[in-house]
Amino acid sequence: MLNDSHRGQQARPDVDDAYLLPRTASEQDRLEFQHYTLYRLLGTHFLAPVERPRVILDVGTGTGIWAKEAARRWREAAVLTIDSNLTLLRRLPPNCQVMRASLLEGLPVDDGVSDYTHQRFLAEAIPLGAWDQVLKELRRVTAIAGWIEFVELSDRCLNPGPQTLLVQHWLRRLFLCQGIRLSLVLELPERLMKLGLMPQVREIVVPLWGPHIGKLCCCDVLQALRHLLPVLVDHLGLTSQEITQVLSELPTEWECYRTSWLCMAIWTQVL
Repeated sequence: MLNDSHRGQQARPDVDDAYLLPRTASEQDRLEFQHYTLYRLLGTHFLAPVERPRVILDVGTGTGIWAKEAARRWREAAVLTIDSNLTLLRRLPPNCQVMRASLLEGLPVDDGVSDYTHQRFLAEAIPLGAWDQVLKELRRVTAIAGWIEFVELSDRCLNPGPQTLLVQHWLRRLFLCQGIRLSLVLELPERLMKLGLMPQVREIVVPLWGPHIGKLCCCDVLQALRHLLPVLVDHLGLTSQEITQVLSELPTEWECYRTSWLCMAIWTQVL
């Protein structure tokens, strides 16, 4: 499955360079908590109507939690997990293969090898100018009749209060320091159509208020923002006290305004 031009090479970890969240045990736990929270929200780990894949490719695998679910569901499939940094990766089932490589540098696999290519919450590490090449690369590695699936975070909040607007402003400034613009996620369907693909789109409204799923989503987002605190201090010149104060006010504000965050699920078949 390895592309001959990549054998023996190790891609430069450009995605890792733009990845702003820490690679710690606490972040490992948050990502896996997020995985199960997303399942509660969507009712599935797999949105594309994939039936009997031979090869599954998980790009930006993180802890490997999604790949683990895929490997258990399709036990006869080979699951290739790719990330530019494997620090967060946990133990995987035997039908998983681990590769360290950067999506921005080109994936070290042959053309059309994957029947199901999956990418989740990687937009926070893809610079604006790299997206066209990223989409072409994901299409390249996906087989005819295979599926490409994205679940990505946008920069759009629904019913934001003043502190939420302030945090949004911080995040936009922070990501722009890395050349990243999360609003591009909303343009992905159009960009996929320009490649001749016919994407199916599901807007995911992530509630940050209310009982049950709202509490889980609130906890996940707050923890992610806490993990970004040192980066916000370093890049934007904010104080930790200023950030901590704003974060402490968010749960009450989210309940009051009934705030939600917008994510996008997109899946498309290569024909």
